[in-house]
Amino acid sequence: MAEIRRVLGALLALTVVGTLGFMWVEGWSVFDALYMAVITLTTVGYNEVHPLSTAGRAFTMIYLIVGIGVFMFGVVMIGERVVRAELGNWLGKRKMQAKIDSLREHYIICGCGRFGQRLAEEMAARGMPFVIVELDGPGIEVCRARQWNHVVGDATEDDVLQRAGLARATGIACTLPSDAANLYVVLTARLARRDLRILSRATTDRDAEKLRRAGADKVISVYTAGAVKMAQLLANPHVENFLEVISGQNKALDLAEVQVVASAPYCGKTLQASGLRERGVIVVGVRHGTGELVVPPDPGQLLALGDFLLVVGKMPAIQELLRQAMVEN
Repeated sequence: MAEIRRVLGALLALTVVGTLGFMWVEGWSVFDALYMAVITLTTVGYNEVHPLSTAGRAFTMIYLIVGIGVFMFGVVMIGERVVRAELGNWLGKRKMQAKIDSLREHYIICGCGRFGQRLAEEMAARGMPFVIVELDGPGIEVCRARQWNHVVGDATEDDVLQRAGLARATGIACTLPSDAANLYVVLTARLARRDLRILSRATTDRDAEKLRRAGADKVISVYTAGAVKMAQLLANPHVENFLEVISGQNKALDLAEVQVVASAPYCGKTLQASGLRERGVIVVGVRHGTGELVVPPDPGQLLALGDFLLVVGKMPAIQELLRQAMVEN
């Protein structure tokens, strides 16, 4: 950008010098001198404004020799920068698409507004692979600045979702500001994948119900969720600290669901003998393969292969459990 500014400054300076030169040598008006300077510098070949004197011709020759070189150099440099920028943008898109094509069992976030960005931050903190789909604009600039995987396009378009790896994804989150757009994405994703986990945000309870009928596994009603949390805090003001610890931006603890895999050291053991508490993890619920949920589990509860544990604990410990389960799956 600095080079372009210098080139434009040099061209402007040459135009001013030419204008002043023709005014001084020929005694022309400012506009006539400026016109003559511009057509001379750009070599368009128009006739002179007024017949030139011998001194005027001499000045014109010197002005052409000096000016044409600077002018052509400036045009070439600006053109090169434009081509380089376009080529870099094209190569960047190719590189990003290749990276997305290599992803497996990732998540797709449709929309990079405030809701989508906050979701992406949470997933990045958890080490979960994701791709953001967003129209070109401020949201994409955020993705580039934070080096998040992204696809530029309309999330309601089938081919855009396919470019984001819909066929290989584990789940999709619809965080678009419009409930109608989220509904369309949910329908598209469900028709493409019956086994895909689909989550969506909604602004009204009526739209939330439509999203569930369209195929969303879970719908987060923004206003309802906020109202419920406020009611909890009003009724139980001392619970606020705990809620901030597990859901705040700088949280120290995390809440997660972890599958019991064969390689897990606690697989086949009782909760008491699992050693999870010593690792900073508390099991508050166990969901068996049959769908039965045991809350709270007894210390003698057997942690069988395929069970899901609802755990609360320190973030590093939770992340380690999730990584172990993800590697085997």
